[in-house]
Amino acid sequence: MGKVDTEGPPPTKVVPDVTSTDELSATEKGDAALQILRQSGGLQQPLDSERSRRLLRRIDYHIMPLICVVYFLQYLDKIAISYGSVTGLKTSAHLVGNQFNWVASIFFFGQLGFEFPTIRLLQMFPLAKYVSVNVTIWGIILACFSACKSYGSLLACRFLLGMAEAAIVPAWVVFTSQWYRKEESAFRVGIWFSMCGWAQLLGGCFAYGVATHVGGDVHASLKGWQVIFLVLGLLTVVVGILFFFLLPDSPAVARFLSDQEKAEHVERLRGNEQGIGSQTFKWDQFREALTDINTWLYAFWIFAANIPNSIATSFGNILVTGMGYSKVDSLLLVTPLGAYEIVVLVGVTYVAMKTQQRLWCCIATHIPSIVGGILMAATGKASALVGYYLSGGIPIGWTTILGLQASNVAGSTKKITVTAIGTIAYTVGNIISPQTFQAKDAPRYLPAKISIVILYFLCTVDLYLIRLVYVYRNKKRDAEAAQRAPDYVPEKNHEFLDLTDIQNPEFRYSL
Repeated sequence: MGKVDTEGPPPTKVVPDVTSTDELSATEKGDAALQILRQSGGLQQPLDSERSRRLLRRIDYHIMPLICVVYFLQYLDKIAISYGSVTGLKTSAHLVGNQFNWVASIFFFGQLGFEFPTIRLLQMFPLAKYVSVNVTIWGIILACFSACKSYGSLLACRFLLGMAEAAIVPAWVVFTSQWYRKEESAFRVGIWFSMCGWAQLLGGCFAYGVATHVGGDVHASLKGWQVIFLVLGLLTVVVGILFFFLLPDSPAVARFLSDQEKAEHVERLRGNEQGIGSQTFKWDQFREALTDINTWLYAFWIFAANIPNSIATSFGNILVTGMGYSKVDSLLLVTPLGAYEIVVLVGVTYVAMKTQQRLWCCIATHIPSIVGGILMAATGKASALVGYYLSGGIPIGWTTILGLQASNVAGSTKKITVTAIGTIAYTVGNIISPQTFQAKDAPRYLPAKISIVILYFLCTVDLYLIRLVYVYRNKKRDAEAAQRAPDYVPEKNHEFLDLTDIQNPEFRYSL
């Protein structure tokens, strides 16, 4: 297949009402939205703002709770290893030296190894069904942690857990782009990503309860860390099974929407210039994803921001105990980090939705996180703890990147590839992350804290560069549009031909 023309008009034909054999072929090669329009016969009446709002509320009611619950469990299951570290896991498994660091890191080796296979499987199989199977499998694996009594068994379970969770972030980006318009997606990503904060908040309270009631009972048949893994694992299995039956794979098969509402939904998404998805893998889109500078700017932010990520996941409790607090108290003291994260994620993404300036909002929110990193490195106890909480603002950048991947990356294969590359950057950053907390640097871990400040600064600069690229491309396309003939008319249904953001000259990037 030839090289993709990065800024010229796409070599596609006009798609009128989809009825003929040739047009049906175009439907198969294009987006699933074309199939919806063909089956429904299009809108019976124009879509007004009130009907659009009513449809949006209906989608929020049926979709958001499900994807929020699963993302909540995904993060809670990931940080369970941190709770285990202060409730007896290290002693029971006879971990010494930096072995706990490798138990934390190997999760991301599993995620890294399975990331590219999973992006193909996400396109091949019904999206929600594939994810639900993965959720159920990771719940079973998590429950198996309660039987781990050695370094080797912990490594094996963490590796398998990473493989099972590899599908989540790419799938959630696709879900968001399937169901929401560009101006709606940032706030919705903020909502489901804020589940990380809720997991930090509620998970810490749960672990504290287990530590004080089970951990203090010498006659208990299960230790505190075993109870944590068993309860969370079994809960995840139940949610995975429910997810299989409750969440539709795409708007095209959503039982809670009538045929006319599906057509209305397609019209709502027309302005996204990217439809609702295609199961056809396109090599030209794959190559374009690899050569687009934004792919690597996204990836750099994700990589750099996740190197310090252990302060919230596997090393959160250890870091707080190093500030001079007890192990049991650390289970509660980490919870305000989650509360601050919730406020920042929901509040800032809401402001970004209203102002349509998500990148400026995100850059502004990074500044307190840089200050927090400095406080952790330069001060002790109470001041360092405040700095630890301020670092909870950095995930706003992660939600911004995910939102940009949902709204500013078009083309089904390109979107899933860009998201997978970002997830690989995420896993590599998280593999490195625990290794920055070397046992010889305990209890302050000063080198790790200094690296946090530097990385947060670089992340902020990266966001500014992403915005510069968007502004440049939008201005260039606006200038090209101004030079077109007055009678120029865009191709009919070009929004649903599964074109990439670069192939489609009508596409404009959200800032």
